[in-house]
Amino acid sequence: MNQFYRDQRGMPTAKKWAIALAVWLLALYLLPDPRPLSAPTWGIELAKSLFALSESKARLFTAVVFRAIGLAMIGIFLSMALIEVPVRRSAIYILAVTPVLAIVVKWMNFGYFPIRMQLVFIIIASLFGALAGLALRKSRAAAVTGVVLVPVVLAWGMGKKVPVDLDMAARATGLHLLDNSDQIASGDEAFGQVVEMAFAFAEDNSHGTDAVFANKAAILALGVIVGDEKVAKVGWSDLGPALQQQRAALRQRITAHGRNDLPRHFAVSAALTLLTDEHRALAVGITKELSDSQPGGSGFSFVDMVANKAGIRFAVVATKSQDSARKMQMRIIGADPPATLIPPIDGFAEGLSSGVFEGGYGGVGGLITRELFKEIDQRVLACEALRPDSP
Repeated sequence: MNQFYRDQRGMPTAKKWAIALAVWLLALYLLPDPRPLSAPTWGIELAKSLFALSESKARLFTAVVFRAIGLAMIGIFLSMALIEVPVRRSAIYILAVTPVLAIVVKWMNFGYFPIRMQLVFIIIASLFGALAGLALRKSRAAAVTGVVLVPVVLAWGMGKKVPVDLDMAARATGLHLLDNSDQIASGDEAFGQVVEMAFAFAEDNSHGTDAVFANKAAILALGVIVGDEKVAKVGWSDLGPALQQQRAALRQRITAHGRNDLPRHFAVSAALTLLTDEHRALAVGITKELSDSQPGGSGFSFVDMVANKAGIRFAVVATKSQDSARKMQMRIIGADPPATLIPPIDGFAEGLSSGVFEGGYGGVGGLITRELFKEIDQRVLACEALRPDSP
């Protein structure tokens, strides 16, 4: 038995697994969270062939699987690190500590505390890994599992950018918007114009062969031009600092419901939905509002959340399938009047300090907040331009 716990150089096997755990936690903290648009091609193709999934669903499925593997390995490594401790003594500790480690490391990786759905996923995946680790403790298969992780880490770490062809299409669309910015009016009309211009250019350059691809390029371009330069840092190449002033000038002219901030929230949330997923994009939006509620900020805004959720819905419907993508193009391109993409914002409070938001609304998980979020969802779903079955 002692030979099982020590290698030929005398180093305890448990110590090796502890080092592996530390390295893995560091990787989870430093490497980008697996994203649908940057998921490895081989994983996407495998998911499509095995489960007959569409391109978008296969991308999301692959990203989720990679996330689950990454979290599950925390439990496996921790179990193996305590291999010299009897199972009866170590099992409770492993099952208790693994989810905590997973939550903390993803909290650091995300830059915000995971929202409820993310939290549930993290806990389930990490506990599954803990149970798997306990089952593998007396099997050499555990060592094989560690070796298999090498290509997984490489695939995970390499998936930092969107595909090259999509990156080029998004950049071309963004440059087209800036080159023709003098044709874009000011005010609410400008919002419809810039979205139409982006979709028309992307659709024209895809030659009608792939509506989903064209819509993704348009949404990513809008995320940087209308939203924020930081969007480019998440998953694709920036247009360059020389054009920042021109982007800022155009951005200031674009409004929705008479407000300059709503198109920005909409565009950023839509782009993040493609680069990450719906839940991550929503979490970023909520975190931004919570940050604004702190002293010195503009306050928590349910109005901003209307634009955030509308942008998320827009990205989902515009890229869900080829049929849904084409219908979105029909709604956007040549629409007169322009399609309404952000539903009514009347009746929603904003400018709430953290004290008021927590005390009066119960915070993010409070009953009043949940009811208001439901109302926002209903308005978004009722928005004709955001319905997948609209002609």
